[in-house]
Amino acid sequence: TLAMIRQSGEEPHIIEYLKEPPTRDELVGLLYAMGLQPRELLRRKGTPYDELGLDNARWSDDELISL
Repeated sequence: TLAMIRQSGEEPHIIEYLKEPPTRDELVGLLYAMGLQPRELLRRKGTPYDELGLDNARWSDDELISL
């Protein structure tokens, strides 16, 4: 994907989110801009998603963002 972006003539600004995680406000802004709910952004494979029960409706959007 990165190669395709560069082939189009664009040079993306890469943010290593594991080293520099977004602030809560940045995350809320990104979710809004993408039109996504927090649960839609969560990675499910290879993570503790199931173990933590993050698919359970008891977790509010606000709680998921704060994790």
